[in-house]
Amino acid sequence: MTVFPKFHTTPFLTYEERESASRLSPSERQAMVKNVLFPYEQFLTVSKQIERFHRPVEGGAADTGWLGGLIGEYRSGKTFILQNFARQFPPVITDNGFEQEVIYLQARLDWDSLELGRQIYLATGMPTLPRLSTSTLNTKAARRIIDCGVKLIIVDDAHCLLGTAGRRRTVFISLIKYLLDQVNACNILLVGPSIVERSMETDLQMLGRGGFPRFRVSGFDSEQHGRTQFRVFLHGVDQRLPFRSLSDLASKRYIADLYEVSDGSIGMVMNIVIAAAYEAINDGTACIMREHLEQAAKDRLPTGKNYVPFGQGVGA
Repeated sequence: MTVFPKFHTTPFLTYEERESASRLSPSERQAMVKNVLFPYEQFLTVSKQIERFHRPVEGGAADTGWLGGLIGEYRSGKTFILQNFARQFPPVITDNGFEQEVIYLQARLDWDSLELGRQIYLATGMPTLPRLSTSTLNTKAARRIIDCGVKLIIVDDAHCLLGTAGRRRTVFISLIKYLLDQVNACNILLVGPSIVERSMETDLQMLGRGGFPRFRVSGFDSEQHGRTQFRVFLHGVDQRLPFRSLSDLASKRYIADLYEVSDGSIGMVMNIVIAAAYEAINDGTACIMREHLEQAAKDRLPTGKNYVPFGQGVGA
């Protein structure tokens, strides 16, 4: 079974709340920083789209037999959206045994042709499984989906399964088709960069499973609306950091540099904010200081960048 992060979503809106958070132990504050989650506009929109893919009719039943996609480039915030959604459906033990409505799988490049079936077994509460042939394992994995009441399978980093030709990809596609067609017990959401979308668009059989509805996640673009949303995002994160004072991450003195070093990527900007917050905790400061941001950004500057972030700065 997947163990999800304990996301920290509660903002500290008063001085008393911030003061209390700042007095927590270093390990508690570190966990808050590591798992801080602000439900920004795109987060809420995409979460609702996934919910509608899973249950298209309000008050109705979970849908089955459709294949969909969540498309976004690396570090665009997909995984936190997915994990936050999936954790709302924890496993339960009923009179009929183990039940798990939604399972979340994170594919890897080192998976062999048996691994998707194995991961379905593990995600549905089976700690071990016997040595089986590929076809037998996949048939039994499909049986587990039915027995455990799984209605949605989320496959994150699906490009690891689809990006290369050969037997491994053929086995993965075969199992997905089998789950959607003959078993018809669940929907499947494939998640990854644009290669996932292109792979499905060239497979007419896969397109036939619902037309491959797809939802998109992106970073914050450089246009006015994107910059505004970037600032809203940073302020929302700032409100959830366990410091006595706000760090003013969305202020004009920081925003240009934060955008420059992250290119509007949620994952990249959070790398800097998290690292800076750790140093602020170590230094015992009331908030993240300019020098914390400067060091965190300098440590992550790619080759060829010739300015000092949060030092000389960049133009707004």
